[in-house]
Amino acid sequence: MSTPGSLSAGLAYLPRLLDACPDVAAFDDLVTGLVRAAGWHSASVTWAESPRPADFLARPDGVIHGPHTFDPDNTLGNALTPPGCAGAFWVAREPLTQWTDDDSHFLELTARLLERSPALSVLLGPTLDPERLSQRLADAAVIAGRMAHEFDNILTGVIGFSDLSLPLLPAGSQAAKYSGEISKASQRGVLFTQQLHELSRSGYAKPQPGSVPVALATQATRLAAVAPAVELASDIAPDLAGVAMEAGPLGVVLGHLLANAAEAMPAGGRIHVAADMIDLDEFEAVRHLGAARPGRHVRLTVRDAGSGIKPEVRAKLFHEPFFTTKVRHRGLGLAVVYRSLCAHRGGIRIEQTPAAEAGTTVRVVLPPAAPRTPATPVAPRTPAIPLRK
Repeated sequence: MSTPGSLSAGLAYLPRLLDACPDVAAFDDLVTGLVRAAGWHSASVTWAESPRPADFLARPDGVIHGPHTFDPDNTLGNALTPPGCAGAFWVAREPLTQWTDDDSHFLELTARLLERSPALSVLLGPTLDPERLSQRLADAAVIAGRMAHEFDNILTGVIGFSDLSLPLLPAGSQAAKYSGEISKASQRGVLFTQQLHELSRSGYAKPQPGSVPVALATQATRLAAVAPAVELASDIAPDLAGVAMEAGPLGVVLGHLLANAAEAMPAGGRIHVAADMIDLDEFEAVRHLGAARPGRHVRLTVRDAGSGIKPEVRAKLFHEPFFTTKVRHRGLGLAVVYRSLCAHRGGIRIEQTPAAEAGTTVRVVLPPAAPRTPATPVAPRTPAIPLRK
């Protein structure tokens, strides 16, 4: 039997982290038992969306649970990094107690299990399971592709016969008006099937180089036609590299982000789009939902001046595929964006806007296009000179 306060007792306790009930009381009991088993003095959880784990480890603050007893001489911390979030798990011992490498390894293992603990989720909010979400969207994309094909055939017939009937009807008659409404409703159906096709095709990588300025110019023209009261401002680095995403899917991603931003400002306003190069470290890559990895990336930032996203709505984005609060919408836009970014090793992050500011900020990262290898010039061949006999 393991002695309380020993490393073996702490290891034996760890499986309980995954079995606890998802409520605050369970987390209290869980941490209390963990402290006793591992021989610690106390434990705390810090949490915030913006600071990096290194900042927590250098300057612990923002405690949401546990005693605020941080002494550099007797406190040890490890980062908590479930997708899209940042925090740390802190433990303290009695003064003058030395920490060993085994203690550090044990704390790291504890932090990894805590990230998956149902009890911790009540404090931190729901965390995303990227693999499960990707599988659900992949299954939906297969069905969407089949449905879109069938609806295309039906709508083609409806629109075709409606357009053929309209010239045969008396101008201004009730029958002519009905025929026109049938055609308009069918055209709206075509837009819906186009989104279904986008979802179906979004999971395939097309890593041919794409240009952000060119894609933005195309989408700006479309936006001006459907939302004339919206002003689009851009700030793109002059030396911005191309991205490893073909012009087609890149335009779809930008189009959905701009459409969402415009719909957040029904009375009009300004959308600001910025693009620059950044280096993602491991932590920053994790904070972007999708498939981003550490390294050099092109970052797109789309910010609107709308009313922002309510906390209860924000909690459901991505966690509930196809969630939407918009009338006559099906929630396909973000699903298409997410799936396309995953296929191209990119990621997305919807940032929490400070209370003093308005609007929503969405950041997308994509790997830059691979540099083209210059062709090696081929030396001209010297024609053979026939030998004279």
